[in-house]
Amino acid sequence: MTFHFPTPSGPPATLPPSLLVDIARCWHFARRDGIPPQPSLALRLDTFDCAVLAPVMDSFCLLFESALGRPLRTGRSHSLSQDERLMVALLEGPELRRDVLPCEEPRGTLLGLAIRSTRVMVALTLRQTRRVRER
Repeated sequence: MTFHFPTPSGPPATLPPSLLVDIARCWHFARRDGIPPQPSLALRLDTFDCAVLAPVMDSFCLLFESALGRPLRTGRSHSLSQDERLMVALLEGPELRRDVLPCEEPRGTLLGLAIRSTRVMVALTLRQTRRVRER
């Protein structure tokens, strides 16, 4: 059985690109150091009252790296790597994954699904956070 959930209406809610890059770096360094990335991601995301997105971002980063077919390359300080730019473009833009990051199946399909579900979860979480703040 398949369930289809509507995409949130209204302007798309996204995390700031700087936070997306910080998340990618946090995830990369945790994995490199052999520690679970979700607790570190939750701390970073808590800045925006959306620590609940830690598992979503962990899964996205894992599938993104799998689609790359190699470890994620991170930049330094304010200098972004191509991988970081690509990750932000995939999550923010309307670009189709196949045009931006061609990869073998089933990794391509899995990444496409991860992009869509990450966008939906971020939008829903940020919308909920705004509602709580408005009360």
